[in-house]
Amino acid sequence: MHYRHLFHAGNFADVFKHVLLVGLLQALSRKDKPWCYLDTHAGAGSYNLASRDAGRTGEWQQGIGKLRADMGTPPTARRYLELVGWQDGRPELEHTRPYPGSPRLASLLARAGDRVVCCERMPEIAEQLRVHAPGAVVHLRDGYEAHSLLPPAEKRGLVLIDPPFEARDEFDRIAAFMRSAQQRFAAGIQAAWFPQKNAHEAQRFARRAVRDTRQDALLCLLDTGVASAGHLHACGLLIVNPPYGFAADAAAVLAWLTPRLALGPKAYYRIEPMAATGR
Repeated sequence: MHYRHLFHAGNFADVFKHVLLVGLLQALSRKDKPWCYLDTHAGAGSYNLASRDAGRTGEWQQGIGKLRADMGTPPTARRYLELVGWQDGRPELEHTRPYPGSPRLASLLARAGDRVVCCERMPEIAEQLRVHAPGAVVHLRDGYEAHSLLPPAEKRGLVLIDPPFEARDEFDRIAAFMRSAQQRFAAGIQAAWFPQKNAHEAQRFARRAVRDTRQDALLCLLDTGVASAGHLHACGLLIVNPPYGFAADAAAVLAWLTPRLALGPKAYYRIEPMAATGR
């Protein structure tokens, strides 16, 4: 059975990932030179939160449904809310709106000359993606083959690795991909999302990725503070070769976001710089 992100669209993990993605793409846009965004596991690009499937879990209500812009909203979080379209203070209407996935957010942020490239292995999902991100180049292929698309002609950009974590060896597959991608595109930024179900396993993955790519990294984590059987409560984003100054932007965003997504008193975020060794 193919993973269906619609059940989880707009949840706390999506919000965490997407607000940091906005920050990364905005950092690339500070220079006039064009960038390329490569999404290895793109999905449909947009998700109807009013659908029956989204309503079955209602996860978005503990994610994007809890957020409103206020006087203290950091610029990156405010821009994310503008792109999603949930900043106007009309909660009675918000559940009828589509929630954009990573490819659509990248397409909305792309300037003239920037390029969005996506991999999606399911034909029916790829067709939806072409509708929801009309400017994107869509490849019908396994995302772990996407390293063959590198380096991009732009010579600068971001690779998002965001698999559904259906396989037991997903961390190993991501680490292997990141190593291959770095060998082809050393100047690029790589960002790998992961669910944190086992903190030690996540740390091992991060250390391996930093060792194998031989590049500095930033490990961002968010825990909603409630550990319940069968439900995700923590996730992370490992950013290899992060843009200059991004750590401060991420800290401001997660400091604002964490109390709003908290489900318990032990909610926290952490940002951990990881230095490469042996370069």
